[in-house]
Amino acid sequence: MKKKLLIVEDHDEFRAMLKGYISRHGLDLEIYDASTGETGLAKAASVKPDIVLMDINLPQANGLTIAKAIKESLPHCRIIFLTMFNVEVFKKAAEKIKAAGFISKDDVYERLVPVIKKCLEN
Repeated sequence: MKKKLLIVEDHDEFRAMLKGYISRHGLDLEIYDASTGETGLAKAASVKPDIVLMDINLPQANGLTIAKAIKESLPHCRIIFLTMFNVEVFKKAAEKIKAAGFISKDDVYERLVPVIKKCLEN
């Protein structure tokens, strides 16, 4: 059975790039996406993803808050944060909810696939 990955990202082009990039790496994943935190939370409830790629800075919602809500309802779910704001306060908040990764959007091509693979192994 395929594992499920949910991308919660408000920028359409970046979200599409992530889907294509992950698909090209031959990971056996069903990929879903959402453009807002609220939609991501609802989609997580229905899809029950194994991994969520979560932007921190979302309109009308904080990705950290949405991720915490997802973890409360789906404790097995692994959260990987993607952000342009590589600041210590966000890193500490991500650690507090036991995120599987915290990746600057500038480092996506180098770090994302290895972190996803590690999530799939566990």
